[in-house]
Amino acid sequence: MRTILSMFSKSPFKPLVSHIDQVNECVNLITPLFEAYQSKNYGKVEEIAKDISELEHKADQIKSDIRQHLPQSIFLPVDKRDFMRLLSDQDDIADAVEDLAVLMRIKNIDVPEDLSKLLKDLVNHTVALANDACNVIRELEDLLEASFGGAEAEKVEKMALHLGVGEYEADKKQFLLAQKLFSLNDLGAADLFLLNELIKKLGAVADQSEKIGKTLHIFLSR
Repeated sequence: MRTILSMFSKSPFKPLVSHIDQVNECVNLITPLFEAYQSKNYGKVEEIAKDISELEHKADQIKSDIRQHLPQSIFLPVDKRDFMRLLSDQDDIADAVEDLAVLMRIKNIDVPEDLSKLLKDLVNHTVALANDACNVIRELEDLLEASFGGAEAEKVEKMALHLGVGEYEADKKQFLLAQKLFSLNDLGAADLFLLNELIKKLGAVADQSEKIGKTLHIFLSR
């Protein structure tokens, strides 16, 4: 509690940055997680999945601390409901990454070679998009110093719009990958279902990343 309160005393956005740092660590494990899965290194998958779970738990703890100990009297330069919505948006990214890790522990699958390139493309794009979302949060203190105006506001607005474009591109990549998946005739029902769920969960990471941009747009429009 003392740590969270001391963060708020310096800046209302410092706790959000502390939280997004944990979320970002989760995101950066997506690539090695898929690499291990596709190379059939299932022991490594278990190890990375455990690391993701621990990071997601730490993010949850920070989120809970912020919710429980946000001083009622603190002045926020944004609506408190929007502040808490942004916190939830951030946390949803970590949740989606953990869901990915859980899915990949359910069943060992030989990822068809025909999917490998498209899957890698979607993974790389999703990770880059989520990293961009995390980086936008790190701009909030500069935005506060600029009183939510000027060049810094324009910069954050452009970053937020970029997240929307990135999510649209992720949707297209997700569709192409799903289309290729369902064109394969030699997959069992269980493998088909699980691979499709992995694709959808990658899409969820991209969707949650875009939500950060939408919430920040609300910050700037009020």
